Amino acid sequence: WSRSNTILGLLAAGGVFVGLFLLFLYPTVAHQAKNVSDGVPVLLERTETELVPWIEATFPVDIPDDWTAILTTYGDTLRAQVPTLTRTASAALGEVWSRLTVLLASAINVVMIPVFTFYFLRDFDVMRLALVDYIPAVNRDFLLERIRRMDEVVGAWFRGQVEVAVILAALYAAGLAVVFGWAGVGVGAGLAIGMLSGILNIVPYFGFVIGFSLSVLMVLLDWNGLGPLIGVLAVFGIVQGLEGYVITPRIVGEKVGLSPVTVIIALLLGGELLGIVGILLALPTAGIIRVLWPDVVAWYKASRIYLGDAAEPDAAEPVREDKAAGPSPS
Repeated sequence: WSRSNTILGLLAAGGVFVGLFLLFLYPTVAHQAKNVSDGVPVLLERTETELVPWIEATFPVDIPDDWTAILTTYGDTLRAQVPTLTRTASAALGEVWSRLTVLLASAINVVMIPVFTFYFLRDFDVMRLALVDYIPAVNRDFLLERIRRMDEVVGAWFRGQVEVAVILAALYAAGLAVVFGWAGVGVGAGLAIGMLSGILNIVPYFGFVIGFSLSVLMVLLDWNGLGPLIGVLAVFGIVQGLEGYVITPRIVGEKVGLSPVTVIIALLLGGELLGIVGILLALPTAGIIRVLWPDVVAWYKASRIYLGDAAEPDAAEPVREDKAAGPSPS
């Protein structure tokens, strides 16, 4: 079973997940679209029979009820606005073309990302070995050992993020399935949006924003009072609270080798300094610092700053593997 086959299997699994998500979500989207299209004639009729009379009774205006009356009443005003409307329409068409170009580029990127991912993962070891040749031989073993430890930390962090995402997907799916089933939106839609929210949470808050927006939209399109909306707010609020203060500190913190308190402090500090990017990089950065910290302490204790006049001339040189974890020479 070659590396290429393994990578293709993982990409295929991702494609199957996307397909299942669309399969679960499509019936609900089609149902909501039908409801909207069926509701347009009713909305227009209510506008004519209820809204227009209310406006005419409340404000001193007479709203025309056909195109002939509209042209008779507002014809001169409309003709005067033709140049402005033309410019506005031209600008709108230009904006639409620009958006279509961006959409086309995004579609191409979606196709290219799996291809790039396949070749990058397949040739990663070759690229890594090529870069090793550029490390000075005198420090190569020392640096490679540290890089190996940092790689282990980042890998542990990513595996922890995946575990957290799976747990969140289960929690969101269960909660939204109950709320959507009770609201009449559809259990399948709740399961699909819940799983998507959890999986996308590998990038902090991305899954929350997408899932919450889709859930609120579904509830609003099939409005059944404030109850379902409050249910959606409760599901996302409770799950996000558990994720931030219980799930991530326990699972990711243990894998990276950080205490829950350290994880929370690192996340808060990263978010304060760099926002979403800081939250994403906080834990792997903290794990890397934990790996390098013994070397920093050993270097400091072997330096003139720590030893003062008792320091040897070569005491502040970079610490090798045999000195990294032990006491400083005297």
